[in-house]
Amino acid sequence: PMAQTLYIQICFCPSVFFSETVFISQQKAHVVLKRQRRFNSGRLEEVLQKANLERECREEQCTMEEAREWFEDNEKTMQFWSLYTDGDQCESKPCQNGGVCEDELSSYKCWCKKGFIGKNCEIETAKQCSINNGGCAHFCKMEGRQRVCHCAAGYEYKCCYVCFQVGLMAFSPKRNKTLPICGGSLLSEFWVITAAHCLDVAKHKKYTIFVRLGEHDVNVVEASESNHEVAEEHIHPRYNSNHSQFNHDIALLKLATPVELSNERRPICVGPSAFIQDLLKDSSSSVVSGWGRLRDKGLEADKLQKLSAPLADRTLCKQSSRDHITRFMFCAGFADGLSDSCQGDSGGPHATNYKGTWFLTGIVSWGEGCAEKGKYGIYTRVSRYYSWIVQTTGILQLYKDQDIANVHLHEN
Repeated sequence: PMAQTLYIQICFCPSVFFSETVFISQQKAHVVLKRQRRFNSGRLEEVLQKANLERECREEQCTMEEAREWFEDNEKTMQFWSLYTDGDQCESKPCQNGGVCEDELSSYKCWCKKGFIGKNCEIETAKQCSINNGGCAHFCKMEGRQRVCHCAAGYEYKCCYVCFQVGLMAFSPKRNKTLPICGGSLLSEFWVITAAHCLDVAKHKKYTIFVRLGEHDVNVVEASESNHEVAEEHIHPRYNSNHSQFNHDIALLKLATPVELSNERRPICVGPSAFIQDLLKDSSSSVVSGWGRLRDKGLEADKLQKLSAPLADRTLCKQSSRDHITRFMFCAGFADGLSDSCQGDSGGPHATNYKGTWFLTGIVSWGEGCAEKGKYGIYTRVSRYYSWIVQTTGILQLYKDQDIANVHLHEN
C-alpha cells in the first residue's frame, strides 16, 4: 500500500512534467505507473490460490487448461481461446447480405440468411442455374460465381406457334401432289432434325425428299413457304433398322441453302441435356405437331395440326406396349384414345414451352395404332443426344465444353 501511495504522489509531483500539457506520453506513463507483473513461481500459495483470469492470461501467457480452470465451461473456454490466440476473425465483418459471423480458430463461419449461400453469403441462390434455371428464359451458364443468361439465336422477336416445324416433302403418286411424308424441326439456318426411320423409309421407296418451311395448308401456296434441298444426311451412328427400327431414331439434315429466318420460320431451341431432361418432367405445356393422319388408317391432314402431349407414366406405358421401350425413348400423350400423334407426324417435334420459348424435348417416333385407348405415343428422348447434335452441326458451341462430358455418360 505504501508503494502504491508513493506512485500516486509522484504522479502528481510537478517535477515529472517538463511542459505545460496536462497529459504525458504513454511511454512516460508506463515508466511512472509501472506495475509489478505476477507470474507462476510454483510456490505453494500460487497452487492453493483460486484461478485468476487476469493473473493467468492478461499479465502473462497462459495455457488452455488455465483458461478452462477459470471458466469451468468448455464452450466459454473455446470462445475465449479463439479470440485470445488468433484474434477476432469476424472483426472485418466478412459476411455479406445480412449474414451473421461466428468466430472460429484461425477462421470464421457465416450463417447466411435465406436466399444466400457461399463462404461470405455473397451468392444469391435465386441467381443459380440449378434453381429455376437461374430465372433465365433460355440458357443459363455459371461464369465464376455469377450466373449469365444467354438467348438462342433468332429469338429477339416472338414468332408463330410452331414456326420451327418443317415438312419432309416428297411426291405422292396416290394423291398426285407433293406432300409431307414426315415432319422435322429447324435447328438453325442450315440444319433440320428429324427421325432416322423417315430417311430409311424414303430410301426404300426411292423418294427424293426436300425440306419445306412456313407450310401450313398443303393445298395452298403460301407466301411464308420456302423449299430447300438436302445437302447431307446424318443418321445417328447407333441407328440400325435391321435390329430396331425405332431405337436411336434420330437424324440430322444439312440444307443446301440457308433458311431466311422470319416470324414464320424460327429455329427451336435444343438445350443442354440436364436442362431438357428437367423440362420434360414438367411437360404440361408440351405439344406435338404435324400433317399426319387424323385417325388410324385415315387420310393425312391438309392443315398443320397440333395437340397436347404431356409426359406419361413410364411404367404404365411399358405395361401397355407390346414392343420394347428403351431408355432412349419416352411416352407422352393420353391413354383415353381421344388424341395422339399418327403416321405422317413422324420426325416432327415434341416441343415444350418454357417462359415463352420452345425447346425440343422429343421427336415423334412410333406408336401402336393412332389414338388407341390405353396406348401412348413414343418419342425419341432428345436429351440423350445433345453432344451428338453439337458435334455434328457445330451449333450451340457456347455450351459444348460445359455439358458434352456429362451428356456422353447418358448416351452409352
